[in-house]
Amino acid sequence: MKCSCYFIIFLFFTISLQAQPSTEDIAVKKAAALISLCEKLRYSNPDSLLSTANELATLGQQQKNTDWQTNAAFFMAVYYNGKGNADTALQIAQKNIRIVKEENKDKKLLAKFYSLAGNSLMRLNLQKEALQMFYASLENAELSNDKDGLFKAYNNIGWAHMELEQFEKAIINFTLCISVMQEINLADKYATPYNNLASCYGSVGKPDSAYKYAQIGISIAQKITDYSAEANGYSIMGTFLSKEKSYEKALGNFEKAMSIREKNADPFYIVSDLEEISDLQSKTGKTKEGIENGQKALDIALTSKIDAKLPMIYTALAHNYEKAGNYKEAAESYKKLYALKDSLYSKANPKALAEIQTKYETEKQERKIEQQQARIIRQNYLFIGIAGIALLTGLLVQSQYKKNKLRQETAMKTALMKEQQIAVKAVMEAEENERQRIAKDLHDGVGQMMSAAKMNLSAFESEMNFTNNEQKEAFGKIINLVDESCKEVRTVSHIMMPNALLKNNLGVAIRDFADKLSNKILQVHVSVQGLDERLDSNVETVLYRVIQECVNNAVKHAGATTLDISLIRDKDGISGTIEDNGKGFDTSDKEQYKGIGLKNIISRIEYLKGTVDFDSAPGRGTVVAWHVPL
Repeated sequence: MKCSCYFIIFLFFTISLQAQPSTEDIAVKKAAALISLCEKLRYSNPDSLLSTANELATLGQQQKNTDWQTNAAFFMAVYYNGKGNADTALQIAQKNIRIVKEENKDKKLLAKFYSLAGNSLMRLNLQKEALQMFYASLENAELSNDKDGLFKAYNNIGWAHMELEQFEKAIINFTLCISVMQEINLADKYATPYNNLASCYGSVGKPDSAYKYAQIGISIAQKITDYSAEANGYSIMGTFLSKEKSYEKALGNFEKAMSIREKNADPFYIVSDLEEISDLQSKTGKTKEGIENGQKALDIALTSKIDAKLPMIYTALAHNYEKAGNYKEAAESYKKLYALKDSLYSKANPKALAEIQTKYETEKQERKIEQQQARIIRQNYLFIGIAGIALLTGLLVQSQYKKNKLRQETAMKTALMKEQQIAVKAVMEAEENERQRIAKDLHDGVGQMMSAAKMNLSAFESEMNFTNNEQKEAFGKIINLVDESCKEVRTVSHIMMPNALLKNNLGVAIRDFADKLSNKILQVHVSVQGLDERLDSNVETVLYRVIQECVNNAVKHAGATTLDISLIRDKDGISGTIEDNGKGFDTSDKEQYKGIGLKNIISRIEYLKGTVDFDSAPGRGTVVAWHVPL
């Protein structure tokens, strides 16, 4: 009886020990709870996020669990990004990208860190580098079939295009983002993509769509307690209300956004709202408040290194100073604005961004080709095995295989050629758009400022009392110099974005271009036949640029004094010759074709599926002959 009692006590004690969770199980549950809490705090309470992430990192160190430490590092970087320390966030992200790669960890985690690094780069106004990170995030999300990472990558790529004012591309990516969200039932869990889509539609002049998506974004943000997204929604509402000239309503929305921003204290978005409020106050006559808010935005932007917002801040300050009659400060703000525009263009131009997208699409296509080649190799082994069992059957299968292989190779080549054509078209469109942007900036910005300078000098001349005729003549020369500069700016802007090509056919545009050239430098003769009707706008633009490049080569490199341009359209297409009397070059020297000018001519004609020939020799000029089928 006594032994039985001892056995029962022992059995009960053993069961009780087994029922107690181990230290490891407790740590696992605690880590999962901390990760889940971090996900919630990153949107609703960023100030508590850092302490929770540190607690997760400490637990990871104690348990020697590198996955928990890596996740903790991710949330720390999110915190620093939200507090305006993009440099610190970027360093953490880059360090952990290397760690995840070296340890061959989950591609999903790698996609998250690439996304975070891109976010930090966007805040540092490095759009080109940010796009590279976002495409790397998209690639890793695709490889791991991570739908969550996929829709975030599309949203980020759209954000980068939106900041660069490439709104059509941005709309495509935001629409893809929302489509993936709907596929995995997350369409009502994230507000940011709807806000971004609203912003783009507002920018392309579709207020109904903008209002619709902004309302959806605000509603979702309020539901999930995402203060940043809610404030963004009101900011976007304010933006397109401002475009509709409902300035008071717009100001109310931005002030509502500012009151929400205080809960997150994210300097990046606070600066955005302050500069918008400042600009609106200039339009409503509240210039004193506008200057104060603009200066406050400038101070925060400079302290937090938010260079991306500086152009908008200087624009808002300039508008307020102009309305207040302080033209000296207005001119200083415009000066800083144009200096910034030149700097920003050199860091991220549309051509470079198109090349990033092309690189991603090419790599994606190469992966598909590798998969197809692997499948072909497997088919080879299968056919050889069948041939070993039955020779006749093997021969028949082998014949079929060759046909399939040829068909696949043809399809692959066709796909590659199509991808290359798309890439070339994207680069050319980006280049043409950038020409138009620069021409518009020259005409509307520099040209107007120089015209204003001339007017002011003329007004000043009437008020001055010159002591002698020499002073008056010197002052007149200054005015004439400014006037000539204005004409030169207009000439350059018209060459970069020819109005003649917008209004008339190619032949008229070429004659107009030739008329603008100085007769002292180059005598140009133009002959056009069969071009009374308009061509496809893309064909006209490409041929116009080819002729521009040939003229540039004749003046800059060949030292020509006469140039003959001939264009003939017949049933087979368009043929053209451009002949100069310059110093010529050796057409057999391959080094001559490595220059940008000849490369541009060849690539543009090839883009139109045409042919081009160069006939030249040192000392006897150059003839460029091309034909483009229609």
